[in-house]
Amino acid sequence: MKSLIIALAFLTTAVSFAQSSETESSNQSVFSRSQKFDNEGVELYDSNYELKNYKKLGLGVSTGGLTGGFGFNLEVNLKPADALGFGIGMGKAYNTFHIAWKHNYESNYLSPYTKVGYANWFNANSPDGDASSSDILKRVLSEKQIQENKFSANFIAGGMGLEYNQLEGELSGVNFYGELMVLGELNSSVYLPTAGVGLTYFY
Repeated sequence: MKSLIIALAFLTTAVSFAQSSETESSNQSVFSRSQKFDNEGVELYDSNYELKNYKKLGLGVSTGGLTGGFGFNLEVNLKPADALGFGIGMGKAYNTFHIAWKHNYESNYLSPYTKVGYANWFNANSPDGDASSSDILKRVLSEKQIQENKFSANFIAGGMGLEYNQLEGELSGVNFYGELMVLGELNSSVYLPTAGVGLTYFY
């Protein structure tokens, strides 16, 4: 629960920072301030690396993968090739928190990436369901944990994905992605494949 509170505070601070950096200039996109323009005044980037060199902070939503059911993500581009990601999420009768390292490969609109990370899925003490509603948790938890609805599953993860980067125009910075991951639960030593999709906007 402490991890969830810290993550929420971090995301709130990041959103406040991004909102404070918005500008009303007609030459800039409706969302961001950090931009590059061509000779005709159109926001334009030559590659995903150049985009992420200008835009350091990404906020978005996702489903599946490390997030579980549905969640919110923060991605910080430390370098164009490397980013640190944080996320919080929820499913039926559980909450999630994760941190991940992402390596981007240089390309244009479509670019591949690899990712490794850690995720914690824990019970929410929800009366509306139990952990067996999640195919992943059903495979890694004991019957007692499912019945009592008290658990904390710790996953290491690795995988790859493909993302679409919008490199020009007012929506430059929009990023759609899909990824395939393998989750390894540390206590049960069970490894499971999973997939996730999401949308991120880089400021």
